[in-house]
This record gives sequence, structure tokens and C-alpha cells, in this order.
Amino acid sequence: MKTPAEVSQDNLVKARAYIEAYNRRDFDAAVKDFDPLVEWVLPERQSADSCIGPARIRKFWEQIDEHMEELQLVPQEYVDAGERVATRLRHRGRGRESGIELDQELYHQVITFREGRMVRIEYFAEWDEALAAVGIGPRPVG
Repeated sequence: MKTPAEVSQDNLVKARAYIEAYNRRDFDAAVKDFDPLVEWVLPERQSADSCIGPARIRKFWEQIDEHMEELQLVPQEYVDAGERVATRLRHRGRGRESGIELDQELYHQVITFREGRMVRIEYFAEWDEALAAVGIGPRPVG
């Protein structure tokens, strides 16, 4: 039986591996630790793209790749909160047709784990919102 600290560390490792696999476009590896009913929850302004299940999430990723040249998620920071892992993300890519460069923090994610499986991946527009979702208040400036 693993200790809570070991479980928490495993979750952090899985969160990192998921992003690395996504960036390689190895979608099979990216969804490896997803629960069959994983919830994909996007912010209100993009809530129409929220869905349930690895197959629907993969379809969402494929649609992104139709419009973007290999969007990369660049982790800026991970916060291990036990059953949840918050990741501050920078998004990099280029529009396929427009050629417009993207290099900014669009969304930050919070992954909720249950028994080693990702059961919810929620995106927040602001890092403070993601921190609040894992039970951490805003960080002091400076």
C-alpha cells in the first residue's frame, strides 16, 4: 500500500507524462492514465468543447491540429495537491492558415486523480483560479 505522499508523487509523474506525450502527438500515451469517463472541462468561453471520454478528447486534439501547427503545452510550474495537480501552462504554436504565432498563457489545467486514473481535467483562464481549485490561495507578489 502506497503512502499518500507516494500516491501524490505518482500523480505528478503522470501529469508530466501526459503533457509530454501530448506534445509528441503520441495521443495513445497521452490518454493512457485517463479514466474511461474522464471529464474534459474548458472555461465558460469555450465550454462547447467540453466533453467526456478519451475518444472525444482525442478528437478535440485532432481538431486543434487542423488549425494549429503542433500546439505545444509548455509547463511553467506544477503544484502537487495530493489528488489534484495544477499545471501553469504556456501555449506555443502557429496558425496553419494565418501564420499567426501563439506564445502565451491561455489556460492552466487542474487534473483530478482517483485511484491513479485521471478523472477530470479542467482548464482555467487564470492561474489564481487553478490554484483556488486545488485549495491554494493566491500567492504573494514579490
